[in-house]
Amino acid sequence: MKEFLVAKPEEIKNGLNTDAYFLRTEEILDGLGKNPEVVMELFTKSFPDENYQFGIVLGIYEVAKLLEGLPIDVYAMDEGEVFFPYEPVLQIRGKYRIFARYETSILGFISFMSGIATKSARVRIAAKDKRVYSFGTRRQHPFLSPVVEYSTYVAGFDGVSNVLGAKYIFKTPVGTMPHALILIIGDEKEAFLAFDQYVDPKIPRIALIDTYGSPTTGALNALEALKEKLAGVRVDSKDYAYLIKDIRWEFARRGFSNIQVFLSGGLDEYEIERFRDLVDAFGVGTRVANAPVIDFALKIVEVDGKPIAKSGNMPGAKQVQRGEDFKDTVRLFNSELLPEKRPLLKPLVKEGQIVRDFEEIDIIRKRILNNLNNLPENLKIIKGGKAYIPEFLP
Repeated sequence: MKEFLVAKPEEIKNGLNTDAYFLRTEEILDGLGKNPEVVMELFTKSFPDENYQFGIVLGIYEVAKLLEGLPIDVYAMDEGEVFFPYEPVLQIRGKYRIFARYETSILGFISFMSGIATKSARVRIAAKDKRVYSFGTRRQHPFLSPVVEYSTYVAGFDGVSNVLGAKYIFKTPVGTMPHALILIIGDEKEAFLAFDQYVDPKIPRIALIDTYGSPTTGALNALEALKEKLAGVRVDSKDYAYLIKDIRWEFARRGFSNIQVFLSGGLDEYEIERFRDLVDAFGVGTRVANAPVIDFALKIVEVDGKPIAKSGNMPGAKQVQRGEDFKDTVRLFNSELLPEKRPLLKPLVKEGQIVRDFEEIDIIRKRILNNLNNLPENLKIIKGGKAYIPEFLP
């Protein structure tokens, strides 16, 4: 094996990243001489965690680039839009034979990216005004680093640690030192002093303090070594969170109450809510980079203009109409727009041409943060909440 086991962009674009039964379907339709006009919709009936109240859809632009050039029409929600169960987030119209083999990749893009974005948004809500940084790309295939860091950043994280991921989103990566540095040097104070001597002064002096023994001792070693240069300390284990008050006490009684405390290591939104009042910032890794995917399905709802669907699904092309406080109504696509509501499915691709401008990353992030801030309080409950189900009115 001479190369990494990854699909090449041109292979995905050519529809080779597909499940075999779509190729079998192509053969059968070709044999029958059938190629009906269909409408397909992408939606989920449930979220991966019973405490999820909403989802954040990402991957819309990836799908646009995937389907560009095919003689089909695509409608979609905005990148980063809030969605609820049963709502179509994307709709494809065209001859089925033209795009059938792309279903696998469409689902992959949106299920994976939306899963990370939704988990990240819940972390953002749990953290409130505390800073959150993405540390999790080591838990995913390295080829996915850019998409992981994009998904966490636009969904509300304040920074990302992966160098390549940060490059793709035009940001500077964050991070100071690993345990490996301290273990190699063999002494905490010497490691902190070496960091200060050789690392760019623009990088904040944040010392990792739980390599040897008690983090409280590590914190005092960092203070002794760096004195007023010490901007913060990081505890890389939630098991030591109970010592954070002791660390702050020791800093304060020495006249350094402004030193910040960072917590990382196996955190999710539930633990962030628990520890939020103890620390100044969080590093979140595995639980977000490896977040459960959203279980989207791409299903036919019309064939040659006739509403038809798999048992348990709702036939007919639909539109999502949103009013104030995220009160949504799902209607047939051509139904009248209800008063004070706006349509969420908007043109993305027309006859193969992308008709929507791709927004800058910080614009998407701002929209997501505004939506999170404006969500009704009952949709911000981290544990014990219940997903909102939209109204259905054909």
